[in-house]
Amino acid sequence: MAQIAMREVASGEVPRDGGTALQEDPDRPVFHGNGGDEYLCASCGNVLAVAMHPFQMTKKVRIRCARCKTVNVSVVDGWELQHPPQDSG
Repeated sequence: MAQIAMREVASGEVPRDGGTALQEDPDRPVFHGNGGDEYLCASCGNVLAVAMHPFQMTKKVRIRCARCKTVNVSVVDGWELQHPPQDSG
């Protein structure tokens, strides 16, 4: 299982159709998938999501860490990896 550090959301970086999941218990990840990656808080390294596929972690999904209150987003948008832009030429 790979451990992937998320990144802190930049000021003003809010997709209009996104949302922020609030982690209530720092010892309990917000999301549980069936993939192979763990996603960690950019500031404190707390586990925010486990067993996730990259395509499940898009930039529309943000997670606020219960330990340090940092709002995190995936470094790479997994959906974009699965759907690269088509060459229009």
